[in-house]
Amino acid sequence: MEKFISIYWFLILILTAGGISAMVFAFYSHPYDVREAEAFILGEKVADCISNNGRINEWIEINKENKDDFLKKCHLNFNTEFKEQGQYYVKAEIFEINSLNDLNLDTDNLKVFFESGNPAIITHCKPQEEKEIEKLSKCSENVFYSLDSENNQYLIKILSIVKKTEKNTK
Repeated sequence: MEKFISIYWFLILILTAGGISAMVFAFYSHPYDVREAEAFILGEKVADCISNNGRINEWIEINKENKDDFLKKCHLNFNTEFKEQGQYYVKAEIFEINSLNDLNLDTDNLKVFFESGNPAIITHCKPQEEKEIEKLSKCSENVFYSLDSENNQYLIKILSIVKKTEKNTK
């Protein structure tokens, strides 16, 4: 009788171990796609670099080109392990507004413009077909208001894009 029970016992152990192995394989066989969260965090990092506690940081000079210092001042590094460069793109625009009724976001009100990374991946933010969505870059856009040291109002738009499709999609 003990031999009969031990056969069933080993059969139950094998089925349990096989089920656990199948679940672990199914869970870990798909890559983690964190590009959307990474694009959001990148945008938040740039927002914190531009404006702190509702005030535009002192290193930003209104009506001047600040492109050269942008990556260095914000402590951003766009180098990746991929041979193909251009996995990231960030664009920050600072518009001056005189009142809340004057939200005209044209080039006349654009005071500061930062851009860094690969601008070719901007087109990935608007997919042509639904089935392409998972294979394209992930985009995040942040919009917020800030003041300068003289209490002038500014609207800040930040577009951040993360490509990394080679590692995160199949």
